[in-house]
Parts: sequence; structure tokens; C-alpha cells
Amino acid sequence: MRDLPQGDGPNCSRFLLNAIFACASKFSSRIDIRDDPVDPATTGRRFFRRCDDLLAQESHLIRPSIPTIIGLLLLGSTFNARGETSKGWLYTGYALRMVYDLGLHLDPKETNDDAEEMEIRRRVFWGAFVCDKIQSLYLGRPVAMNLRDSHVSREFLDTFEEHELFIPPPNSKLHTPSSQPTIYSVSTFQQLCLLSRIMTKITNHFYTVGGVRSPSSATASLQLADNALNSWKESLPPELDFKPWSHSVHSKSHPAPNVMNLHGIYNSLIILLHRPFISDGHLRSITTSASSWSRCTVAANNITSISLAYKSAYGLHGAPYILSYAIYVACTIHVRNAFANAHHKEHVSRLAAGLTCLDEISVANPGVCRPASIIRKLAEASKLDLSVVHTMTPASQVEIISPVDGLNGGFELDAIVGMFPSRSSVFGNGLEFSTGQEQDTELFGLDIPYDPLFGFMDASLDWPGSETALLFDA
Repeated sequence: MRDLPQGDGPNCSRFLLNAIFACASKFSSRIDIRDDPVDPATTGRRFFRRCDDLLAQESHLIRPSIPTIIGLLLLGSTFNARGETSKGWLYTGYALRMVYDLGLHLDPKETNDDAEEMEIRRRVFWGAFVCDKIQSLYLGRPVAMNLRDSHVSREFLDTFEEHELFIPPPNSKLHTPSSQPTIYSVSTFQQLCLLSRIMTKITNHFYTVGGVRSPSSATASLQLADNALNSWKESLPPELDFKPWSHSVHSKSHPAPNVMNLHGIYNSLIILLHRPFISDGHLRSITTSASSWSRCTVAANNITSISLAYKSAYGLHGAPYILSYAIYVACTIHVRNAFANAHHKEHVSRLAAGLTCLDEISVANPGVCRPASIIRKLAEASKLDLSVVHTMTPASQVEIISPVDGLNGGFELDAIVGMFPSRSSVFGNGLEFSTGQEQDTELFGLDIPYDPLFGFMDASLDWPGSETALLFDA
């Protein structure tokens, strides 16, 4: 803020300002920031054009700076949310390499005595670290910042904004709680950094070539990652804990959006970790698969509860794109439970609620249309009729589902397994897939679409078995 009046200082630039305006514009209904007053899709385009012009005119891509890193990360995330994944990947990639070029991956405590600069460098590094991991999830590509290269403390000294209140934008249509919640921004960000480290271990072990090499090592890695997630949850400070299913039906007390989002990410990681133990034949066993599917089901129910609580409290127009990932991941579980579970109607209702949430988030984030389409194809292949589901009203949306509802009735594990595309062949150290994808793709009368958890935004991964084929390289 100190450098803002000048527009160009060590921590601010015209490029960064326009990047902020460009990324925030998708949430605005103002006509005057549209190129075409009658076309909402043109909102904020002038800011994106200015960013492109400034990158070229001021040579930002060859003159690394902290404002440029932040601006590129913001734009990269926004392009991914818009479905422009190539541009998002490249912009984020530039930012991540600038992090190394400026030495932000080194603990500034060892290189700098200036407390303010040390704080800035730490926050920018961890912000970039989180963006890298989330983009890896979206696109199914390797991370650029490895754990072994991360030597920066997560101890932040400036906690001034920790106890600020969440205040919706003026004239917004958000469903504002009667009491404005505390945002706990610093502690929430620290917990997100920890989750991002666990996320990296999960994707490196289970979703990349050269990860786990045998069922026994996979089971050991599963236990370690599961323990890490459980420890993270148990160590949360009380003010960051959130169990919407334990709230009163008419409770108006909800945490800030960033806290809700944190729990959505946590539950999506449980599914990211456990689903391969059902979908992959090499890892599947009666005991592990049943236990893992129960964990997936509970996590999916939790995500639906969180998203409905978010919608009830704040609406989903301004929800972050990462929430759509959690909802999509939950829907991949709901659709299979709706097909195979005795509690059919309950799971169909949860599936329909998740799709409704995805549709609302897609208004500001067009890229969400892709995962929503994937789920609808799965529902169609499963012959699920979502049109007969009772539409939830705002009053009923706060009647949050208990996470264990539906488990007591059991589920048909064979039917659930049959809803995953068959594993394709893996040869040597690379991946090879049959040119004819018709082999074994029909089970229980289904023609199975592919619904990846890792790379759900990458259209090039639309082939059966890709999630599971990445589990072994030999």
C-alpha cells in the first residue's frame, strides 16, 4: 500500500495493479468495465490487454521482480479458471522461475536482516508454492517447486490482518451472515501451506511416473499420507475447525469463506489419496478398497456439506475456483454411490446439489463447465435421472448432511469398481495405450467416461485408465 500512490515501487507496479483489476473483474456486475455492455464475457478485458501490453513494453518477463511474480501468479490462476489452461500454465511457469531467480526459495532469515523484506519474501514464496501445487492438480502436470528445494520458514511475523472481519463487497448479492466472521488470514494461509506439502507427496507417490512401484509400497505410502492428513486435521486450532453437519439447522454462525475453502481442500485430498485403491486393479484388495471407499464417501459428504454451507452463507458467485475442484472430486464419488448404493436417492440428491454448485461457480469461472460436463456424462452413463431430484431451497440447504449417512447401508464394491475405466497397458518406463479404447470399457452395461482427479482440466488426458496407469512405471 505504501508504494501504491507511485504505481511503481519495489512492491507495486502498474502491471500488478492491472493484474489485480483483471482477476477481480470476473466477480463484478458493473457494466462500465465491459467492452460490450450487453456481453458479460467481455468484463475486464481492458485490464487483460493492459497486462499484455505492459509485459511487452516494460520487459517484465526478463526483469524479475516481486510485483511481477505476484501479477503473473494471479493471471495464471485466472486463466486456468477461465479454461485458458495453456496461458495459465505459461504465466504461472514464468512466475515460478522468477521465484528461483530472485532466491525466494532460500530462507531470507539467513540472507537478509530487514524484517519487512523477509516477511514479503516468505509470503511470496509460499503463495507461489501453493499456486504450483494447485495448478499441478488442475492440469495433471509435474510440480515445478519440489519439497527438497523449499527451505523457507512458514513463520510469519506480521499478523496485523489475522483478526480482521470478512466484509462482503458493497452492493453485493452475497448472503451475508448476521455476524461478520473473523478471517484468520495468516493462520489459514499457514495451514494451506502445510496441506500443499501433503498434496505434493500424494501426487508424487500416486499420480506421476516413477512413484510407487508395488502394492506393498503403495499401501505404506497410503498409511503415511493418511496419517499426515489426520495429524493436520487434529492439530488445527479451534478457531479454524469447521463441521457444518454439527451446526444447528438454523445456525447463522459460519466461518469466513477462506476457512471453509481450507476444509474443502482437505477433504478433496482424502479422496485424491484413497480413490486409486479402488480404481486401480494392482492396488485393489477387499479390505483396503472397502476402507478407502468409506473414507472417500465420508469426505465427499463433507465437501457437499461445506459447499452448501458456503452457498447458504455467502453465495457461490464469488467462490474461489479451487472450491469447484473439491465439489467435482466429491461428485465423482456421489455418482458411483448413486449407482451402486442402497441409499440411491440420498446420493443422487448429493450429486445434484454438487452439480448445481458447479454451475453457479462456472458463471465467473467458465473453466468449471468442463468438470461439470464430465460428471454429467458419468451420470448419463450410469442411467441416473437427476431431473426427479427435489430442488433444494435456501432453507433446506442448511440442513447439512451427516458425513456418515449412507454408510450403514453398505455399498456394492464390485459395481463401484466397474464404474472405473479399465487399466491400459504400461510398458517399460513410459506409457503406452491401446489405439482401440473399446477393450473392457463396458462393465455392468456401462460405457465409462473418464473422470480424472489429477489433470481434470487437461483435455489431452481424456482416455480411459490414465489415472491408474500413472501408478507404476514398470
